[in-house]
Amino acid sequence: MNRTATCLSVLILPEDSGPKAFETLRALAKELLKQVDEHVHTNRISFEPVRNELALQAIHSTIWKSTRAKDRQKQVELIRTIATQVLMVDGWVLFHFDGDREWSTRDSSENVKKFQTLVYARVRELVVLKLTELRDGSTPQALEARAHARLTRLKTVVPFYSIEAWLFQNNREAIRLCQESYSGRDVEQFQAWAQDRTALDEVLKPKEAVSMGAAHNLDLASHGFPAREVHAAGKSFAATVDTLKQDGELRDALARTYAY
Repeated sequence: MNRTATCLSVLILPEDSGPKAFETLRALAKELLKQVDEHVHTNRISFEPVRNELALQAIHSTIWKSTRAKDRQKQVELIRTIATQVLMVDGWVLFHFDGDREWSTRDSSENVKKFQTLVYARVRELVVLKLTELRDGSTPQALEARAHARLTRLKTVVPFYSIEAWLFQNNREAIRLCQESYSGRDVEQFQAWAQDRTALDEVLKPKEAVSMGAAHNLDLASHGFPAREVHAAGKSFAATVDTLKQDGELRDALARTYAY
C-alpha cells in the first residue's frame, strides 16, 4: 500500500465568503474527523475546494436558499457538483451553514429545514437519475438502496448560532489575540466561556459579542483548537461528530488512512 496516497476525497463547502473560509473549514473538518477516529491520518485525505465558479457563488451568501430566477443556474451547478462528488468511489461532502439560532431553539432553524428541500432533495433526484442511467441497481429497491448509500455521504456541518460558537472555544488562542491586537479587551469574556463550554452555543450572534469578530477565524481553527473539550460540551459540535460517527462507510474510509 502507498502510505502517501489519499484514501478519500472530501469536498469542502463553506458558507462564508471570506478569502480564508475554505482553509478555516478544512481545519475544522480535520478536527471533526479526529473525533470520529482518533487514529485518522488526515494527510491521506484530500480536502477539495469548489472549483466551479457558479457553484462556489451558490454556497456563499446563502444563495442556495434564494428563490430568485437569476440564482437558479448557480443552484443547478451546486447540486451537480455535490452529486458528482458523492458518486465518486471515495467522495464525501461537508456542507457548512450556520444554524442562525441558539442551540436551545435549534428545532426552529430555517436553514436546516430549507437544506432538506432545496439541497438534499435535489441532489437525491440527480443521484437517482445518474444511477438509473448507469443501470446501477437491478431492481427499484436496489436502486433506492444505492442512492441512499451515496446520499449519506452528503454531510452537514451546522454550528449554532454560527461557526464562531465553535471557534471561540479556542480560548487560549483567542485570549492571546485579544492581548496582542485588542489591548486585552474581551479577555474576561473568553475566560468565562472557557469555564462553561456549553455557553457559546446559546450566544446570539457570537461574533458581534467580541471585538475580534470573525477576523481571526483561521487562527482559531488552526492553532490548538480544543476539539476534545468542545466535543465533551455536548452541543452542536458534538452533534456533528456523532452524526459522522454513525456512518459506517465513512469510519471504514478513515480507517484505511492508517491501515498498512
